Amino acid sequence: MKLYQLMPLSLLALSTAATASDFYLVGEATHSKNTLSNNTFDAALNGAGATGLASSDKGGSNQLRLQLGYSLSPNFAVEAGYIDFGKVKYSASYTGGTADGTLKAGGIDVSALGILPLSDSFAVFGKAGVVAAKVKSSLSSSLLNSSASSNVVRPLLGMGVTYKLSGNMDMRAEYEHVSSLGKTATTGKMTDNMLSLGMAYHF
Repeated sequence: MKLYQLMPLSLLALSTAATASDFYLVGEATHSKNTLSNNTFDAALNGAGATGLASSDKGGSNQLRLQLGYSLSPNFAVEAGYIDFGKVKYSASYTGGTADGTLKAGGIDVSALGILPLSDSFAVFGKAGVVAAKVKSSLSSSLLNSSASSNVVRPLLGMGVTYKLSGNMDMRAEYEHVSSLGKTATTGKMTDNMLSLGMAYHF
């Protein structure tokens, strides 16, 4: 099943036996800090005849994100949506030339949240879930030009805090971590650490 086909199923799962007042929508600005495992790109260049190879990676980008949530109780909720992980850039130099590459990922996530209210306004939460991600990579050099893609399912872990602004609106900040996005044999892998700040509106 393709990733875009999972979204309606995820949202349908959230809506089962739910009432409108239990739903909420989260909109966030997200900063991703990505790190790349250079082995796949390095191996491709070495296999094409590169010598004296030295490589590095740099990743960091900003995205917007929407999530649909459903509160099962004051202490438990489930959420689903789409995450754009941004991209990481690869660069390398070798005897007689240079190379540039990118790896980017995005996918559908479904998570469960455990919520601990600290007061009438503040609450902290932990989250655990999975991401079904599409990963794409490209590599360009005088020795070779290549591209690849892969589909992976990876665990997602996170934590955050909410502050109630009104009866329907919360401010929210969170940190999330997803590792090994991609496959060593095809696209290569990256790790994503996300910081997000946004608002949650309860219907």
